[in-house]
Amino acid sequence: MKKFWKNVAVKEIYPNQFQVHLDNKVLKTPMKKDLIFLNLIMAKEIAQEWDIEEKVINTNNMIYYGLLSTAIDKIEFSRNIYIKDMLNFVNTDLICYRAEGPDELINIQNNLWNPILSYIKKYLNLEINFCSGIMPITQPLEIFPKLKFLMNTFSNQEISALHRLTNISGSIFISLCILKGDVLKKEAFELSFLDEIWQAKNWGIEEDAAEKRDKISQELNKIISFVEILKHN
Repeated sequence: MKKFWKNVAVKEIYPNQFQVHLDNKVLKTPMKKDLIFLNLIMAKEIAQEWDIEEKVINTNNMIYYGLLSTAIDKIEFSRNIYIKDMLNFVNTDLICYRAEGPDELINIQNNLWNPILSYIKKYLNLEINFCSGIMPITQPLEIFPKLKFLMNTFSNQEISALHRLTNISGSIFISLCILKGDVLKKEAFELSFLDEIWQAKNWGIEEDAAEKRDKISQELNKIISFVEILKHN
């Protein structure tokens, strides 16, 4: 997209209702729906994403705008599709497949991932299976309706964030704990990429891989900030 505006502003259109204006045009979703914010902090964050100097704009880099637009354009009408997609991670969840060695990595996984499983057990009243190695395991069938019930308590914006977190981390369980506030922003990346971080520490860091991890870490932080801002509503 070519930049067609000079000024970005947040305007209050009604008491506690805001819009972002690109010059005299109201910012819309990709499906051309107006974005009306009940949260001034979110409006300012999205305005900042659009207030950039580049002449060609890549909206894929606009995390807040993308999450909110997905909630409005897609999840509003397709919640079950997004929830079903996340449920597909249950039997392949990252933290349910542990290393067979060395002991250092096994201990790190147990120390960091077992508390996540404890939180999920508390939310679902259900024991989560995990194993050493890569042989497929299955979770109890009752986990699916229980997870679906839990996810249906979330707003469309939270589902948007949860879906993106799950696809980045490969773990619906870590992502749920992030959304519920059990995982701090500074912990999320390490929990999601524990094995890669350990390997880089022990076998050396490849520059390309390090840059990729840094980009993912920044994206995770922004998604978590999005979730935190939602709580200001």
